[in-house]
Amino acid sequence: MNDDISQLLEFLDRCGPEVHGCGPVGPAGLRDKQFALIERFIAGRCNEVECRELSEFLQLHPAWIRWIADRVSLNRAEENAESKTSEGEMRA
Repeated sequence: MNDDISQLLEFLDRCGPEVHGCGPVGPAGLRDKQFALIERFIAGRCNEVECRELSEFLQLHPAWIRWIADRVSLNRAEENAESKTSEGEMRA
C-alpha cells in the first residue's frame, strides 16, 4: 500500500471515537483482534457472527474496504496460479 495512504489511515484510526491502547498495532493501527478477523475473512474462514462484526468495523472505517478487496483479489489470483500449476503437473 502506498505510504501516504497508510499514514492517512493511521491518523484517521487514531482520531476514532475510542482510544485503543497507547500506539498502533498491526497495519496502520489495527488491533490484533481486528487484524486477525480481517485475515480470517480474506482466507474465507469467517463465520456469520464474525462477518457481521467485520461489517460493523468497516462501517466505522470504510477506508479499509479497498485494502481488504485488494488482498482478496491477490489471494484469489495466487490460488488460481497454484491450481493452474498443479493441473499442469498432473497432466505431464
